[in-house]
Amino acid sequence: MTHEIDVFLEGEDRPAGQLTGDEQGALSFRYTADAGRPISLALPLERESFKDSAARAFFDNLLQENASLDAVMAKHNIDRSDIAGLLYHLGRDCPGAISCVPAGEGPGKKPGHLDKDYDALSEDDLAGIMRSLRDDRRLPADTRDPSPLAGVQGKIALTMLPDGTFAIPRHGSGVPTTHILKIPRRGEEALVDQEHRLMSIAARVYDDDVAHVEPLEIDNIRGLLVTRFDRSVENGVVSRIHQEDFCQALGLPKNLKYERDGEAGRAFNGRAVGEILGRTRLPARARQFFLQMTILNLALGNTDNHAKNHALIYRGNAPELAPLYDVVPVLLDPNVDHRFSLHIGTTDTTDTLTRDTFFDFVRAIGLKARGKSGEDEVLKTTGEFLNRIAMQINDLQGGQTKLLGDMVAHQIEHISEALDLHVDVPDRDAFLLKGGGFRLQSE
Repeated sequence: MTHEIDVFLEGEDRPAGQLTGDEQGALSFRYTADAGRPISLALPLERESFKDSAARAFFDNLLQENASLDAVMAKHNIDRSDIAGLLYHLGRDCPGAISCVPAGEGPGKKPGHLDKDYDALSEDDLAGIMRSLRDDRRLPADTRDPSPLAGVQGKIALTMLPDGTFAIPRHGSGVPTTHILKIPRRGEEALVDQEHRLMSIAARVYDDDVAHVEPLEIDNIRGLLVTRFDRSVENGVVSRIHQEDFCQALGLPKNLKYERDGEAGRAFNGRAVGEILGRTRLPARARQFFLQMTILNLALGNTDNHAKNHALIYRGNAPELAPLYDVVPVLLDPNVDHRFSLHIGTTDTTDTLTRDTFFDFVRAIGLKARGKSGEDEVLKTTGEFLNRIAMQINDLQGGQTKLLGDMVAHQIEHISEALDLHVDVPDRDAFLLKGGGFRLQSE
């Protein structure tokens, strides 16, 4: 079946372009004649039209891997490779400011007015939602999903009202949410404090914006409330801000979000990141921040900083590096792959990091570090940054929180030794388990 789909950016009455899926499922995308700006770095406006490979990489990344996708595939007998067919049903609520709707239908998204476009949730309503996400990994049967979200943890998109209570968009309104509430499984509640602590450290030491997170507890059920960085709330009106993740910006399908899965000429790696950063509004600034972001993720044990955990945000015609988000202590989990999602030069583990591979990465992302003086300057700022992180470790005390601090200390020690830096790291007494993960000596 052929599908003709209009692609809109929120706030614009005319489509930016048209996506077409033919009877074999092949895609093509063409900008409209009066499109004012590109929807992706990988789809430049001057090219006007794009065939299947380029169109598929961008638009497939708009589909969330979740129950809604599975339900549409089953109900309408649509194959997973039929991107246009899936967006025909699911594209009104893609991530970000883009909506993909049947041709002629009109924009799928619009700004939301807090006083009329949302249905308030009582504390009991929210407690029931949190309990169901914790125990059953799904929303209660009588709760509609305002914006289906993918991920390991149970999640719901919410809107915070001016009085601090929560609401969800009215059915079919197409208006934005402002927050994401993440609920871990029963027995894994420590994840809330761990992510909150790491993001709090990041907010204190990282020199650019960090997504705001805070614990939320109702009826002894705990979750992590994340403020969406791609939203604007002014005078009671909520608007989406266009953003795209690095898979989209690089024209990569989501199955290539890890560098280790890359193909020749199609990979998430330092050189590809450098090309993206060079096209931002302030390239030198973006490169400095990306290096700092990479060091911070490594020091905090977040080896899972893949291409979909980095994004660009469009506050004007040229994008900027999005705020740091989704920093989790992956190294504390012995059941996952601890190889770097983004290699440091040729290095894919902390233990094999060297000065040479570090500077291969520095140069790949476009930072100038020529000669001894150039390298010394990078090492000086890196050492100062690691010391700022190390100063936060003593605040991580007690049980699993102490284990978190010991893991950070372990990481900083390895990085500083590899780069021959002097960093004041507090003593630690946890040890690294074979295959990954950490345990206290007293356990």
